[in-house]
Amino acid sequence: MLAIGIYLKLLLPSGASSSYRFQNFFQGETRTYNGSSYVYGAFGFSGGTLDLDGGNISASLVFSLNALSLAVFGQAVNDKWLAEIRTVWLDPDTLNETTQHSEELYAITGFNHNLSQLTVRLGSPLDAVQSNLPRRVLTTDLVGELPSTGEINLT
Repeated sequence: MLAIGIYLKLLLPSGASSSYRFQNFFQGETRTYNGSSYVYGAFGFSGGTLDLDGGNISASLVFSLNALSLAVFGQAVNDKWLAEIRTVWLDPDTLNETTQHSEELYAITGFNHNLSQLTVRLGSPLDAVQSNLPRRVLTTDLVGELPSTGEINLT
């Protein structure tokens, strides 16, 4: 059996840490991880998905809707903050960290909410257009022989 925990640190656009750090597995407790304190926050993380050419990465966080979450993520969207997400494997009996599985960095791009939950949209922190990323060109090695006409023969 395996348990998974998430550490969420909100970063200013410069990359400096804000005072907002959350973990989602020790209810009512503050945990210290890599020298930073994380308070409990009841949130979920969807994990990242990316498009075919790797230029756009998207994920989401889900928090309960309240005045604090609206204020924090309203500021995060307006000021273009970043979200550092660390996924850790936990011992299911003690919920102590065993290993870090991944560390991801996202731009906080927006949010929407209904009467009970706030969903925070996360995207790639890189501007794929201005930075000309990713630099990927179709070559024969990647896709095989390219057709020279619009005709297709099924033989």
